[in-house]
Amino acid sequence: MTNLSRRTVLKGTAASFVAAGTAGALTSTAGPAQAAPFSVVYGTAPGPAGDVGYGLLGTIPSAPAPTLVILSLTIDRALTSSHLQAGTILVEPPANYLCVSIDPPCHGGHLYPGKSEGLPGWAELAVDEHDFVADFNVRLKQVLDHLIDVEQLVDPDRIAVAGTSRGGFLALRYAAFDPRVACAVGYAPVTDLRQLSEFAIAASVPFVDELSLAAHLDPLVGRPVYIVIGDRDVRVGTDSAIEAARALSAAAVTGLPVADIVNPSFEDLTGGWPAPWTMDPLPRTQTAGPSTAQAHTGTRSLRVENVSGTGVAVRTPRLPAEPGSQYTATSWVYTESGTPATMFLEFFKASGARVAYEFVAPAASSTWEDVSVSAVAPADAVTVDVMIYGAIQAAGVSYHDDVTLTRSVASEVELHVLSEPDGHTTPPGAPEHSAAWIEGHVGP
Repeated sequence: MTNLSRRTVLKGTAASFVAAGTAGALTSTAGPAQAAPFSVVYGTAPGPAGDVGYGLLGTIPSAPAPTLVILSLTIDRALTSSHLQAGTILVEPPANYLCVSIDPPCHGGHLYPGKSEGLPGWAELAVDEHDFVADFNVRLKQVLDHLIDVEQLVDPDRIAVAGTSRGGFLALRYAAFDPRVACAVGYAPVTDLRQLSEFAIAASVPFVDELSLAAHLDPLVGRPVYIVIGDRDVRVGTDSAIEAARALSAAAVTGLPVADIVNPSFEDLTGGWPAPWTMDPLPRTQTAGPSTAQAHTGTRSLRVENVSGTGVAVRTPRLPAEPGSQYTATSWVYTESGTPATMFLEFFKASGARVAYEFVAPAASSTWEDVSVSAVAPADAVTVDVMIYGAIQAAGVSYHDDVTLTRSVASEVELHVLSEPDGHTTPPGAPEHSAAWIEGHVGP
């Protein structure tokens, strides 16, 4: 393979790239046949991972183009076979996506000394506790960086990644690694490596679970993920794919941990105060501070006492906020007398000004009761805090403990389980449907 330069690429015809290697006519058994005789152009991206070979397919862009990374058995199989999937549609006008591929670990030109080719090589590397997925992620990022910064062919804001079977596994894992990826597609994807017969030799190796998708779901929560699988896929496991999609959806609904609230149960004191919580300046009639009189967990809680006509506020430090995300603060409250203090969620913009808030006023109770308040961060919010506030209009003594803050996002998982009597293959209609879905998230 030869390294491409911008000059070399632009020597191609105005209609398509000129092959620097063997070209293959594009046909697809899973989707419509390629209408134009595009050829694959090969290049290398230099960098810390060495010279990484890649293949490109599509019309020469006059400006950085929307890009679909396609992963399969090899570069050639990905770009010149049915494994092109949505690429058979997106590479054509009017979408004009640039399709990119590299060889997976232990496939094509990326072999490991002393290891088998294909999935047996993956299993052997897992037995040695070698993270071949991390290697792959570094290699693919190096290629995309090269195509963005040097060749200026790829639009970094319009990148989708997709793959079939083992390629689908790598596509989903790469999307979790690189936040530039706008959306990810898995066609009959491997989600649990233990489902593969090749990994029988690693049955007793815990490291396999660290490689599987379940250990890397958090970065995908709330991001667009499309999974399609046949209803009788025993090779990669229909149930495994469904479980992965459900786990992503559940994580979005349940809530993601925000940067931890430090000292959430007021146990740790600095100079008699539960730092890093802070208290607003108080009138002399107000008090707030740690107490051992009541505790939901541990030995301490925050005691708040206020009288009508004045207020008292105790706040967490401000934490990063993501506009559009829903935040939920929870705590436990015990009322000694009168009206208990309320709990606020407050959002602030970059200038420090408060832009929005929501609060919950707990009912008085002589037993510990959990309360929560939720709010969506506005578009200009950059930070959020939780405030325990003794209201001006009420008097009372209350105790507060075990404060948490979570962030929830809309579930962006799209799962299709379609009838497929042939087992491990992409169900009919998936390329067309996924192409429209990709365009909806990446754009033309």
